[in-house]
Amino acid sequence: MLLIASSDPSPLVQTAVYMAGVLTGYVLLVRPDEWQSAWETLRNSWAGRSDS
Repeated sequence: MLLIASSDPSPLVQTAVYMAGVLTGYVLLVRPDEWQSAWETLRNSWAGRSDS
């Protein structure tokens, strides 16, 4: 019975696809010079959380 796929994907799959689409759209829209500053901000916030 577990092999029968439902017509609608699970909420987790829907959320994963949505988030992947949002991130892909952001990467395609943002300019390369902004990638570096966004990456630095992400790394700094991650380092700040790790130190706590």
